[in-house]
Amino acid sequence: MLFSNLYHYLKGEKNFDIKLNCSTDLHEIRDVELLDGMQTSYSTDIVYFGYSSVLSPDTQPSQCILVDSQDHLFPYACTDRATVNTNELFAVFNAAKQFIQTQEQISLYEELVQKGNYTHSVDEVVNFASIKIGNCLIFCDKKFRILSYSTSIPVTDVLWKENIERGYCTYEFISNVMSLEAVQSASANIEAIEVSCPESPYRKCSSKVFLNGVQVGFVLMIESVTTFTTEHLSAMSDISRTISFVVGRYHPELLRYSSADQQLLEALLIGTPAELLKDSIAHLHMSDAMYALCIQPQSLLKETELKQQICPVIQHIFPEAYMTLHDNAIALLVPDRSSVVYEDTQKLMLKTMADLHLDVGISLVFSRMDEFCTAYQQARDVLEWNRRIPDSLKKQISWDRRYPSEHRTHRYSEIEFYELMDEFEEPQKLIKYVHPALYRLREYDQETGNELYHTLEVYLQSFHNNKETAKLLCIHRNSLAYRMEKICDIAKIDLNDSMTEFLLRLSYKLVEYLAINDLWHI
Repeated sequence: MLFSNLYHYLKGEKNFDIKLNCSTDLHEIRDVELLDGMQTSYSTDIVYFGYSSVLSPDTQPSQCILVDSQDHLFPYACTDRATVNTNELFAVFNAAKQFIQTQEQISLYEELVQKGNYTHSVDEVVNFASIKIGNCLIFCDKKFRILSYSTSIPVTDVLWKENIERGYCTYEFISNVMSLEAVQSASANIEAIEVSCPESPYRKCSSKVFLNGVQVGFVLMIESVTTFTTEHLSAMSDISRTISFVVGRYHPELLRYSSADQQLLEALLIGTPAELLKDSIAHLHMSDAMYALCIQPQSLLKETELKQQICPVIQHIFPEAYMTLHDNAIALLVPDRSSVVYEDTQKLMLKTMADLHLDVGISLVFSRMDEFCTAYQQARDVLEWNRRIPDSLKKQISWDRRYPSEHRTHRYSEIEFYELMDEFEEPQKLIKYVHPALYRLREYDQETGNELYHTLEVYLQSFHNNKETAKLLCIHRNSLAYRMEKICDIAKIDLNDSMTEFLLRLSYKLVEYLAINDLWHI
């Protein structure tokens, strides 16, 4: 039993005037005891009743129910605490003791079901069960998507922590798990089995979760706080039955599987080799020029909200696209290149992204389905870069001109160079590769107040188009011609030399990357 269970019983069923001050449910309750002023130490599994005046500032109980008074001392070391009126103290104590004795006769399954009926929450049941068995728990569906995991006793296994951060297990990880002898020989029932593996120092046991006679997932226990025993195996079967009950009654949407096309995209996104999926891929409409898109809401939405509010709108913009939800985002495979570059589609996409506060990342073009996973990661990466670059810097490196903030559309081609530079372990060493011309122009601008440095950058980005450059700089073409002559003279460069132009373009991109990493001040 946890402190919150005891509180709700005393408050709700016994109608005592009890006030909850704090509750973390970190400890199981084994018994209750009165504070007599003689205790020198306290057990974490006992709830202490009495007056705060008898408590020492140095040693205090983790769980207590104290008399509510104006001058009471709130124990700062207490993790679970409630207060009652003086005239109800002993009545509350007796009721609590009787309730704990009654609960000792209830099985783990009955206690977990009570928790599920009260909270209607899979997470609450998993957390409660985790505390009961003294180890962390993870609940996955049959496709190894993480549906719930304990936080009261956190997951410490490195491999499973990575899975939780992703929200799913990779194809390689799943293959390794399924190759375990214990998994291959497991019975088709809820009987728990040990599934420890050499890659992890922690012992583990698992129990399958069934719904209407069909396996829908599994619950995994990883040894952490409490040493693995055979009692854990029987407890895991009870936990499996409880999860099945709570999901079936309160959260059937957790196990509603997607269409065949969506499942195919999901399989590709977790790293399943396309060769193993060739029969399913054969049914897709594909072309030799496809794009992957990643669409993310600016504020976190639940999966059901994404499905109901966002997906239908995106499907309207790209009716020929294949779509699924992946890692709190919408993943799209757009099989026709023209639908991404087509002007009318772009206008509708930009308006929709602005209206719904969505950000969209667009990959490089690709032609084979085994490239989809990489392409989708490109689409996600450009959104990460958009969040990584400070708004103030975006204006200085012309990011806002390439990607106006109201458009919320970003292409991987613009940050591919940054990704390449990220491979360098010591980015500060890249400074020496910045072309001397940029130093000369920046120094001249600082001394004279001119903008030759920026003028050359825009001129190169406009592919030597004088009209376009002048328009972007808001100056007359004659003024631009004068500036360009001045630039070539001061920087000592020949813009008709292809290698010089390449090195200058490279230098401006290097400067952007260095500025993003706070190694260059523009």
